[in-house]
Amino acid sequence: MLIAARRNRTLIEGTRLLAGAFQLDQSTSVGELGSLFSYQGDRPLQRLKRRLAAAYGVAWCFPSTHGTSGLNILALLTACPPGGRVLVNRDAHSSVTAAMVHGGFQPVYLPATYDRELGVSLGPTRDAVHDLLAREQVDCVFLTSPNYYGIVGELAAIVALAHDRGLPVVVDAAHAPHFHFSDALPTAAEDVGADFVAQSTHKVATALSQGSLLLLRNRKAVPRLYEHINELGLVSTSFSYPILASIELGVLQLVEQGDKVWRETIARADAFRLACRQLPGVSCFGREQDAKAGFVEFDPTRVTIDVSGTGLTGFEVERRLQGRHIYPELATVQNVLFLFTPGTTARDIAALRAELKAIVRKGSDAERIALPTPPSIPHIAVLPRVAKFAPKSVVRAKAAVGRVAGETIATYPPGVPIVAAGEIITSDIVEYLQYMQSHGAVIKGAADPSLQTFKVL
Repeated sequence: MLIAARRNRTLIEGTRLLAGAFQLDQSTSVGELGSLFSYQGDRPLQRLKRRLAAAYGVAWCFPSTHGTSGLNILALLTACPPGGRVLVNRDAHSSVTAAMVHGGFQPVYLPATYDRELGVSLGPTRDAVHDLLAREQVDCVFLTSPNYYGIVGELAAIVALAHDRGLPVVVDAAHAPHFHFSDALPTAAEDVGADFVAQSTHKVATALSQGSLLLLRNRKAVPRLYEHINELGLVSTSFSYPILASIELGVLQLVEQGDKVWRETIARADAFRLACRQLPGVSCFGREQDAKAGFVEFDPTRVTIDVSGTGLTGFEVERRLQGRHIYPELATVQNVLFLFTPGTTARDIAALRAELKAIVRKGSDAERIALPTPPSIPHIAVLPRVAKFAPKSVVRAKAAVGRVAGETIATYPPGVPIVAAGEIITSDIVEYLQYMQSHGAVIKGAADPSLQTFKVL
């Protein structure tokens, strides 16, 4: 009975805390509020969209209460003709693969430059895009900037190159809703002329989970976007007013306090980065890497620590931190990534540093771990849409080599496909996925999470 009473008190307290959200959570039938599904009129939601667009200096803004993955799909469907060819960085989020299925697009992959020293992919370069455009006919360019590690490549030069050729540019800037508001951060995609920019306001700014924005540079694209919003079922008719309100408040905070709070956050992150470099077996890159091609700008609020010199994997360090109720943004075999935000306190930083010091000391005498290199981009046998709807069978991993993949498999986070449906499975792919799975990576999209079998065409 005591447990039941405690549960009841918790429920009552939680209900009180959510009372304001309940009051905001209106039905879409409340016409006076307007709708996400219309860009015309002067209802409160239409005025909200215009205010958000003005804050980012763009022609129009579509706020989402279902995250950024759907916005990537909507943006590509709007920017590229059906069945078109899309130049896309290979380390794009798996939602881009979904867009290929929806639009019947053919991906033309821009290989990611993998930096073996840092254990991360760098940003795209103008030369690489120029060379690919010289060989391939494309209808649209899709880029991710920044990447998960805060690295920005030669984005401005690539946008200018694409526009010179009459190509629209879509940018997945999920981790950059704050760039526009501080000169201490990298240049924002919307400020270098990208035509569509998808941002996760909930990832870095203070919106509630799934609060995101799609920014449009040209108002002429708005009617086509709303055709897809209304016809394809990618936007829920039960959109969330509490999330919309949180987006507005989050952006307002960026407008009024963005430069100040993010400069303070950068200072804390830089101090922590320097402290990490004093730990045995640990390294931590920063803006000193900007001499490398593909490392033009960097978001210093993303702190990536390389623990491979301790003999521990990033996954192991992550598990030990989670056992102490500290949750990194992501881990790989080599690295652990931490996000610093305006809400990160000095106490948080001190606790994290103390726990890291204790963890890496235990592995300081161990041998440096071997680090795998991601496999090369496999050959595309059939388009993603064809592969999605083709008959499939399940075979053992060894027998899958040389077959056409019937599923898109990624390591998550960050959700980058290692093999996409329609591509030829290689032995390198199987070995890499099994290695990552055995070391603690989350495998996304595989019908068999153990990777003993694969789905093939």
